[in-house]
Amino acid sequence: MTDRILYIVTCGAPLASRTADGITASRNRGWQPFVIPTDASRRWIDVDALDAPVLSDHRAAEDDERAPAPDAVAVVPATFNTLNAWANGNANTYPLVKLCAALGARIPTVAVPFAKHDLAGHPAWLASIAVLRYAGVRVIDPKSGAIGYVEPVESGTGEALTAAFSWAWVLDQLSST
Repeated sequence: MTDRILYIVTCGAPLASRTADGITASRNRGWQPFVIPTDASRRWIDVDALDAPVLSDHRAAEDDERAPAPDAVAVVPATFNTLNAWANGNANTYPLVKLCAALGARIPTVAVPFAKHDLAGHPAWLASIAVLRYAGVRVIDPKSGAIGYVEPVESGTGEALTAAFSWAWVLDQLSST
């Protein structure tokens, strides 16, 4: 077991169905993964079948922390709603609390935005990506793994993008931090 902790935050898009692959890949690279799903991501993954601790709600005041602080965070996929809320500092859900706290603590973070052209065309999308990049988040294109500008996901291509996605893209970026 390693002492490097990786929080994998999943949002509601097809790429969330590859969360189990992210768990395996991160373990193979020496990380101890913890999964933090948004409510919407539960349509894409069976959290009960995941081979990692799943953190999905705030602890009771009298309870100890359920997980150590992360050494890194991977947001795969980062949807329109979560990415915009995170960039604006809205911490009104458990995953957003963890994302905002990691950003404030300057924890190395990689995000893989996944939004269709109609949502990605909204002005808040590019502004939010810019804010997160400015804060040090490494933003990865879900089609190529490249760092930089993220093209919108074309309608009807989610399954193909999901199948071609490589968790190595995310983990390589975390290894270089």
